[in-house]
This record gives sequence, C-alpha cells and structure tokens, in this order.
Amino acid sequence: MSTDMWAVLVAVIIVHMIAAIIIGYQIINLLEEIAFPSDDPIMTSTLDGFADIDAPEPEEELEEELVETQTAFVTVNQLRRMKKDELIGLCDSMGLDADGTKNDLVTRISKNQ
Repeated sequence: MSTDMWAVLVAVIIVHMIAAIIIGYQIINLLEEIAFPSDDPIMTSTLDGFADIDAPEPEEELEEELVETQTAFVTVNQLRRMKKDELIGLCDSMGLDADGTKNDLVTRISKNQ
C-alpha cells in the first residue's frame, strides 16, 4: 500500500471512531430522557429542606423534617433516599397503609401527594 492509501485508511478510522462516540453520547442522552423525563413534575421538583438528606441528623431534627415532609411535595428520588422507618412514619401521618416493602411505601406516598 502506498502512503496515500494509509493516510486515507487512518482518516476513515478516525472519522468512524468520532461518529461512534457521538452516536453513543446521543443514545445515552435519549435513554436518560426516557428514564427521567424532563417534563415530569415528580422528577423535576425540588425541596429546599432535602438538600442534605444524606447527612446524619439528631432525632429532634428528624421529627421536624417529618413534619415539614407532611406538608411539602417530595420527589420519588427523595423518598427512595429515606429510610424505611421514616417512610412508615410518613405513611402513618398521611393516613396510608404502612405495610409492605420500601418500594411499596414509596409508590403509595408518591401516588397520594
């Protein structure tokens, strides 16, 4: 093969790799939009009181947070980050059935907000 043919072959391979990366990125964005729609109010809503939900808090602050949660709209992701005991307390305060798995409680609470 001549030098020109090698240059063309390398250029074609580089273009192919760039196209594969761009297509892969677009597929990831499409799958993310399907999984988490940008127009879904549950996925796009935010609450100021739940920014540091993973940080450990004393018992008194947890009770205050549960009172705030009763009156505020909570996203499904925020509910999933809560402990099962907190979800049971939230179900009790909302007058919902507190039996079942953590996923059952999250579903029940999200449907009744």
